[in-house]
Amino acid sequence: MVGALIVVFNVGQTTNAKMRAMNAADAAAYSGALWEARTLNLQAYLNRAMVANEVAIAQSVSLRSWIDYLKRFINNIDDVSFWIPGWGEVATAIADALTETDVVTQEVLPVAESALRLLDTATFDAEVVVNASGSVVAANLASGVAKSNGAQLSAGGDALMVRNALQWTNFTQTYSKSTGVVPSDGRTRLRAVTLDSRDGFTQTRDFKVGGPWVEFEFKKQGGTDLLGFDSWKGLDSSQLDTVYIPIKGWKVKVPIGWGGAQAYSTEQLGYGQNGTGNDWTSIDGKLAVKVSDTSPNAAAFDGAASATAFPNYRDIANMNQLPAPKRVADVHLPFAVEVLINKAAVNTSDNMGADSMQHPTTVLPDGTVIDHHSNFASGDKGVFALAQACVRFSRPYGATRIGGLEYPSLFNPYWRASLATTSKADRLYVDSFKGIPESAILEGTGTCT
Repeated sequence: MVGALIVVFNVGQTTNAKMRAMNAADAAAYSGALWEARTLNLQAYLNRAMVANEVAIAQSVSLRSWIDYLKRFINNIDDVSFWIPGWGEVATAIADALTETDVVTQEVLPVAESALRLLDTATFDAEVVVNASGSVVAANLASGVAKSNGAQLSAGGDALMVRNALQWTNFTQTYSKSTGVVPSDGRTRLRAVTLDSRDGFTQTRDFKVGGPWVEFEFKKQGGTDLLGFDSWKGLDSSQLDTVYIPIKGWKVKVPIGWGGAQAYSTEQLGYGQNGTGNDWTSIDGKLAVKVSDTSPNAAAFDGAASATAFPNYRDIANMNQLPAPKRVADVHLPFAVEVLINKAAVNTSDNMGADSMQHPTTVLPDGTVIDHHSNFASGDKGVFALAQACVRFSRPYGATRIGGLEYPSLFNPYWRASLATTSKADRLYVDSFKGIPESAILEGTGTCT
């Protein structure tokens, strides 16, 4: 009866310790993975901040180009319509006001554009620091959570932290001009997101009045584009096409207004699309391009040459090289933890005066003999527990995306952590530190794969 009571007591105490160890391992793994998920989300917010800054630069260039265009437009109208009663004084007042506004705008906004580009550089630097600290903080957090639950990282657990750190390091990378697949640029994806994020005024400022059925057509064209990767250029111009009858098709094109602005890389001259279907080889278009090439430039206000470059950013590693089907695959990041509750912290008969008893042995089906206390593993060290969590890109429940699948990326903060089942590979990895042979390990499902 005494022996039966001791067995029941030992089993109860060991089972309780095992449950505490499992809870500690689950909490530690989830906490580490949650920190890594939040770190990825923070990097996503920093990327979005850089996109917002670049869009703000584009808006600033658009405003400078538009005001420069309006100034010339009103001045030209004033020059040719001074004879209209009452118009001369009004047009002159408007022209003078726009001229003053243009002077102030061309002095102030380039400084703001430089500040935004400098902020981009600082934001990317912060992103690098945040990423570098992610695995370190996650490991410390997991260790602290384990201790708070009465456990500690085992030798295998310490080794898992090294593996977690390597997986974290290889999960993302910096994309810059030199990281692209030749002859492309590694910043292509950030550039595409930035261009798609422009508002309507920044993208195109086009309209027409009149047409082939009347004797004139007023054509306004304009827009702001990113030339290459470093230079924002805004162009605005308008002209009047007149048709003389009966000589059908004979047009006289009269430029009425033109303006332009550019930020960074004065070597990036010429023009892009700058709107929808515009003709920048027309008379008014050429005048606008010429003005923009000589306009006040944000690069002139930069204290450092690096501030003139389109920003680098961090994203999932090798995304530019992966074909589309793999980019929408289940991109995941595992975080595994093994904890130990020391035998001394478990009140069984083994540490209540019975240590002199002969240790029982376990015989495996292949004949291998494991000599240890029946209630503990790895030479009587204590109770072990292995747990794994997984970081995945997952949109919030019910937040469907219009337009198809969304690639996992560091542009949206949809990284989440959840507990996962461990795999046989994880068990082999940590049990190698305990001397337990492979034949004693059951196959694991491993849901973070």
